[in-house]
Amino acid sequence: MKQPLVSVIIPNYNHAPYLKERIDSVLTQEFQDFEVIILDDKSPDNSLEVINQYQGHPKVSHIIANEQNTGNTFIQWERGISLAKGKYIWIAESDDVAEPQLLASLVEQLELHPDASVAFCHSRLIDGEGCLLSEQNAKNPAQQGQVTIDDSHTFLRHLLIFNYIYNASMVVFRRDVYDKVNPDYRQFRYCGDWHFWGSICAAGRVIEVHDMLSRFRQHQRKVTEHAKKDVAMRWNDEMKTIGYIASLCNLSSIEQRCLKGRLSKRLRKTEMTEAERQQLRQQYPALCNGNTLDIICYEMGKNLFGFLRHREDMGFLSKFFSSKN
Repeated sequence: MKQPLVSVIIPNYNHAPYLKERIDSVLTQEFQDFEVIILDDKSPDNSLEVINQYQGHPKVSHIIANEQNTGNTFIQWERGISLAKGKYIWIAESDDVAEPQLLASLVEQLELHPDASVAFCHSRLIDGEGCLLSEQNAKNPAQQGQVTIDDSHTFLRHLLIFNYIYNASMVVFRRDVYDKVNPDYRQFRYCGDWHFWGSICAAGRVIEVHDMLSRFRQHQRKVTEHAKKDVAMRWNDEMKTIGYIASLCNLSSIEQRCLKGRLSKRLRKTEMTEAERQQLRQQYPALCNGNTLDIICYEMGKNLFGFLRHREDMGFLSKFFSSKN
């Protein structure tokens, strides 16, 4: 195989019902200059039977089956990237589906903008049977087909408030920026992708293609479904992640206060015991140990500026943080 422009990594665990549709949606992309690396993390279902059907396919450069389960999809990401020969990386999650234009659209933008570290589109939500759940998952109200390019400074402030890159399957990034990624993302149970995108977006401009080119599957086999049941652990991961992204943003004192007010308000409403809340306040005082004045500061800003955008709670802080540019 000649040197591919894109390396597509498909990390799988226990997604046999969705694997053929996923792999075929990669192999039938309009853009064809890619290799495929398929990884299986000791799945207990018949995933390997499906995967082995692609042995010898000219696009498939590696099929790696773990002898023991790692229990961590991010270790699989790292292993796939270590094998990648492409200039660009697409992590195509094994239960999602791609529209035929995804790679062509995102690679075109990265080629046009060599100072960009990442390009992403948006996703339709589908259920386990592939039926449409929502077409409203884009957080930006821009029209279909529009392209937005943010500098790292601006986009990190969006990412600080919300994991705006909510589906790994809708992203293509430059292989060389991976060497700058903070390796702590591998330690997270729930928010490793959010932490990962912080490092990637800190390395260059961020391209957003306002087209629904990925189908993001929601089903009971997803790790994120289990995450919802462990609120305290998820909050712990979120605070570490938000703290890391905040460290990349060089926030002013008033920005830090607004952020603390927002998180403290959220914490008060979260379904945890008071002892769990207090433990988080003690562990992350700069983020969620805010007082009433911090919350008022946040609320005033949100009320003043939030109506100017339709990015939900991100509205005020996007406006506020971008005002220095």
